Amino acid sequence: MLNLKQKRIASALALLIFSLMSACGYGRGGVADKTPVEDVGQYAWTKVTDAASFPGSYNFPVFTVRDEMWAFHGTGNWRSKDGKVWTKSELPSAGLNSGYQKYVQFKDSIYALGTMEGNYTNMRLTSRIASTDDFKRWKVVAERSELPGRVFYGALVFKDKIWLMGGFDGKNYYNDVWASADGVHWTRVIEHAGWSQRLINAAVVFRDKMWIFGGGLIDGEPTDGRAEREVWSSADGITWTRVTDSFPRIWGSSPVVYDEKLWLVGANRDGQFTRAVLISDDGIKWREQAAPWSPRGGVATWIFDNKLYMTGGKFSVTENGNIKFIYSNDVWYMKK
Repeated sequence: MLNLKQKRIASALALLIFSLMSACGYGRGGVADKTPVEDVGQYAWTKVTDAASFPGSYNFPVFTVRDEMWAFHGTGNWRSKDGKVWTKSELPSAGLNSGYQKYVQFKDSIYALGTMEGNYTNMRLTSRIASTDDFKRWKVVAERSELPGRVFYGALVFKDKIWLMGGFDGKNYYNDVWASADGVHWTRVIEHAGWSQRLINAAVVFRDKMWIFGGGLIDGEPTDGRAEREVWSSADGITWTRVTDSFPRIWGSSPVVYDEKLWLVGANRDGQFTRAVLISDDGIKWREQAAPWSPRGGVATWIFDNKLYMTGGKFSVTENGNIKFIYSNDVWYMKK
């Protein structure tokens, strides 16, 4: 049995892990422009279902593949044609922990970048690269690859390559950038990018450039707080431009590009879960949209049928001095 002090430590650690896995930023201060903006009012959310077939969870991706939605969930992989009816597929787990590592959609396949056991305080990573194009089985592209061994990195597909940025290997933080044309062979295109060594979770391709939003170090590590206020972009992975150093201090948000705008869904701040969505045309000026779904972070976002979809996420409440997490599996979409 745990004593009261141990329970409090365990609860605090659980909250820390969530904030790290879902955003790598910290919810202290920083407010987006809440002035009503005409284009924000043009978008409306619609609930598709109160409960999808997969269990409530967070930090898992959903991809659009061949006119279907595919959720790579911790309990298995699920497919849907409408966002309401989800069917569990025969595709087994890849062994990847999506709270720490990434799946990417690459060359008509889904690639799983590595596997993991444990958590960031005591983890065992492998460099195995697996892919699926029939969504029935995983093909092991390489049992051992040149994939850097780290977690909490940024990953995306850009100019026919998979890119990996920053992250943490259990001891050190990084600000390097890697690229691969096959997921197996990796080249470090730059050892020290313009941004500081950090955890990265919010990364996306927008206007023919790679973008990263905020970031930081594990809570308790010394930091000057600059990383979480920065937005950077690059057209080649080598030369990076700091777009702004006045980015709102948010955490738990999931980036997506919709209607030629940047969207950060689940923009929590001030240590509280919120219903907010942040929107920007240029990565510099951000405005806020209030959403009808419950407060949450670590959601999945994807585009399907010219709509922005969202599911999953979690938020917390405090009961009798202990933190209790509540997981979601409702599905929503937003359109003009």
